[in-house]
Amino acid sequence: MTRLRLIRKLPRFAQPTVGEFSLLTLAVFLTACEPKPSIAPPATSPPAPPEKTGDAVPHGAHQHSSGTSGKAKREVIRSGIESLDVSQSGPILHLLLGRYDSGHQSTALEHRSSHDGGGTWSAPVRVDSGATAPHQPHRGQDAQLAASGDRLVAVWTTSGTGFMGRGPMATAISDNGGKTWRPGPNPADDGSQGDHSFADLAADAAGTFHLVWLDARGTNKAKGLRYASSRDGGQTWSRNLTLEAETCECCWNTLTIGPGGSLHALFRDKNPRDMALVSSLDGGATWSSPVPVGRFNWDFQGCPHVGGGLLGTDGWVHALVWTGAAGHSGAYHVHSADRGRTWSAPQRLGDADARRGDLASAGAGSLAAVWDRVADGESRVYAATTSDGGKTWSEPVPLSSPGVNAAYPRVVALTGSYRAFWTESVPGQPSAWRTAKLN
Repeated sequence: MTRLRLIRKLPRFAQPTVGEFSLLTLAVFLTACEPKPSIAPPATSPPAPPEKTGDAVPHGAHQHSSGTSGKAKREVIRSGIESLDVSQSGPILHLLLGRYDSGHQSTALEHRSSHDGGGTWSAPVRVDSGATAPHQPHRGQDAQLAASGDRLVAVWTTSGTGFMGRGPMATAISDNGGKTWRPGPNPADDGSQGDHSFADLAADAAGTFHLVWLDARGTNKAKGLRYASSRDGGQTWSRNLTLEAETCECCWNTLTIGPGGSLHALFRDKNPRDMALVSSLDGGATWSSPVPVGRFNWDFQGCPHVGGGLLGTDGWVHALVWTGAAGHSGAYHVHSADRGRTWSAPQRLGDADARRGDLASAGAGSLAAVWDRVADGESRVYAATTSDGGKTWSEPVPLSSPGVNAAYPRVVALTGSYRAFWTESVPGQPSAWRTAKLN
């Protein structure tokens, strides 16, 4: 049975450490921060949440519909942190946050870094100064960040003529670990002012930056998965490739560097609406045909707004995918031993209400999975770990407290541990991001 253990600490850099609890070998240090088959058994006696201290303010956005269908825009009032991405370069963690000030619909993109595994964070530095302004980044359509040594690249969607007012991409580049930023070029080569969104960005061991996103080009103007790379730290981008001509229109994509430097992109397919993977074994020059990742044969004519988690480690590729297929709804771990060509049977994590998830690995068969569970009028973030490559998993443990809407978690591997990130909302309050260390 999971036991609760609280340790109080003095705040550092105005970011108070809230608590610590253990799940078998899993310890969670929850930090409050300023204004995404077989069934794991439920805990017979779930742990109480850590006691909260400090003065962090939770997150919330209020949505008002001003249209009925098609390309009608909705007035969305946002406040606080509404966009979050995390990247890692050696022991250094990098955050890209999208902040909405109360009463303003424009976003400030801010970079923060941590040199102690997420215990303390640098002061925020503006990323998008001098660049084309972001167009309403939010959870599930977050501005993206990747790091290779001191070189960082950020990418986001700007305003244009596409769906919901979305347009071309913009980038920013830092050569000094995020201390200063300058505008970079648009990676897309189609010259369109239409929707270019749901990007993901990764850097390989050679320092090449790889990017995938969705846009509509070609004769049928269907949303498809595109790819470009940069070998000079984001100053120029390669000719765009189409990895899949038609995909689900509005689920986030996930790109990872896999075994032997292989590239893998996870996306939601069009028909059926299952997750699929395309892979490259030559640095992005050529790509495989899509392979289903978890065959649920989900017949759904719409966009569920849920992508998946993906990682490559120890010669394996692991994915955390979600389906809404009748009788199978939930989040599932699957793995591949042949660089994504074939996949294991899906293994459920959490219950049927588990949804938006992410994965990380510390190597030697150790994995951490995080997801949110949407039920009973609220969303909570959960975590589970495995030490045998995913054959068995610990009982899910809630990282967020009841009474708030916590969603879209991310997780990264540290030396001997993990760190999770998510955003929380309370009605009528600005947003906040939170983080938890998992041992």
